[in-house]
Amino acid sequence: MQKIVFDHVTKYFGTAKAVNDAHLTIQEGEFFTLLGPSGCGKTTLLRTIAGFYRQEEGDIYFGERKINDVPTHERNIGMVFQNYAIFPHMTVFENVAYGLKARSVNKKETEQRVMEALEMVQLQHLRDRVPSDMSGGQQQRIALARAIVIRPGLLLMDEPLSNLDAKLRIKMRSDIRMLQKELNITTIYVTHDQEEALAVSDRIAVMHEGTIQQIAPPEDIYAYPANQFVANFIGTSNFIEAHCQRGAAAVAADEKVVAEAKAVGNIQLLGASFDLPLTKPYEGKVMMSLRPERIRLEAPDGAKPLIEGTIESVTFLGEKVSYLVRLQNGPVIDVQEHAVEPHQLRKVKQAVHVNLQLEKATMFDGGGKEVIYRATY
Repeated sequence: MQKIVFDHVTKYFGTAKAVNDAHLTIQEGEFFTLLGPSGCGKTTLLRTIAGFYRQEEGDIYFGERKINDVPTHERNIGMVFQNYAIFPHMTVFENVAYGLKARSVNKKETEQRVMEALEMVQLQHLRDRVPSDMSGGQQQRIALARAIVIRPGLLLMDEPLSNLDAKLRIKMRSDIRMLQKELNITTIYVTHDQEEALAVSDRIAVMHEGTIQQIAPPEDIYAYPANQFVANFIGTSNFIEAHCQRGAAAVAADEKVVAEAKAVGNIQLLGASFDLPLTKPYEGKVMMSLRPERIRLEAPDGAKPLIEGTIESVTFLGEKVSYLVRLQNGPVIDVQEHAVEPHQLRKVKQAVHVNLQLEKATMFDGGGKEVIYRATY
C-alpha cells in the first residue's frame, strides 16, 4: 500500500502528447479510476506507471521514491489485463504461483499464499483445473489472484471486465471493490465504462485527448462536471444553448451592489428570461446542461415558468421511463421519471408542460470549457 504521485508527467508518441501534463496524487489504499473514451491516454498513463513506457517529461513517485528509471519487475506492482494473460497449459494453482516462483518464495510459503489468494477469489476448490476448462469470469478471478498473491504495493487493472457479459461484469466489479477494500491495496483502474467507474471508485480522473479534465469522487463528477465534455461523457445530459447578459441590477449606484451584481447573469432561454448567480462575470453564448432525471413534467399551476412540449417517444426501462420531449420552439430533450403503473405511462404526441429546474442545471461558457453557473443539490 503506497501513495502515488504524478508530477507533471507527459508522454509523447512521435510529436503527439498521449499524456499531457498529468499532475495528481493517489492516496494510500485508494481505488482510483482513469476513465475516458478510446485513445484518451488512460492506458498509456497506466503503462507508464507500470514501467512499460518511460515518460519524456515529469516524475512519478511511489511514496517518496522516484521510480522513473526503476524497471517494471522492481516496482512491486500487481497487474490485471483485459485479456487475462494467464497460461493455458498451467493449472489454476500454477498460474497463481507463477509470480512467487519468480521471486524465489519457498514451497511451503507458496502453498499457503496461493491458497489464501484463491480463497479470496473463491477458486480454492478449482486449484487443479486448467483455465481452458473454465468460464471467462473464473479466468478473470485467476488473473486477480495472481496479481494479489505477490502482495503488491500497487494494483493496476486495465479494462479487466470488458470481455465479460453484462451481469457478470456487475458481479465482478462488486467483488473487486470488496477485495480491494479488504486488502487495502492502492489500486488504479482503467475503464471506458462510466457506470463501472461510478460503481467502484473512490475518485475518478476523466481523461480526454491525453489531458485530465476533472478529478473528483463519483458523485461530484456526476453532479458538478467541470466542463461540457465531462457532463456529456458521464451519464446523460441535455444541452440547450442560451445567451447570457449582465444582470439588470448591475446599474445600481451602490458600489457593493454593483460588485455583487457583476456576477449576476440574465439568461435568455427558449423565450424566457431569468437571473442566475454566476461563478464570474460573463456575457455571451452559454450552454445549459440538464440531467434527464432533474427535469419534471408537471401540470401548469401559474406559480412557476413551464415550457410547453410534446412527447415524441416513450422508452420503458423497468425502474424508469425515458421520454423524448420536443420543447416548443426548441430542441428535443430526454426526461426520465421513475416507472409507474403501465396505464399511467404518458403517450406519444401527448402535450406536456416541462419544468427545466434550472437551479439544478450546470451552465458552461460558449466553448464548453468553463463553468459559469453551478448546480445546487
